[in-house]
Amino acid sequence: METPDVRAVVTAHTAEVLGTDHADLSSAGALTDLPTFSSFRIVEIVERIEEELDTEVEASELTPDNLSRLDTLVALFERTLRADGVPG
Repeated sequence: METPDVRAVVTAHTAEVLGTDHADLSSAGALTDLPTFSSFRIVEIVERIEEELDTEVEASELTPDNLSRLDTLVALFERTLRADGVPG
């Protein structure tokens, strides 16, 4: 299996769901600072990323700390994929 570019996948889905471009997303301090952010949207983002990466995040990992910033969201999926045995 080819190692996925987790940052690219997370960034693309997050930008699409939140209706923002990649530059604005990357420069935002926290996703919660974006006007289009909501708890419903973060659920949609996680579901889309899980589907594309063919993985499932443990429920215990779905914490505000892991979901509030682009970098922590990327790290969450990198850890999840490593736990699944996907090199990263």
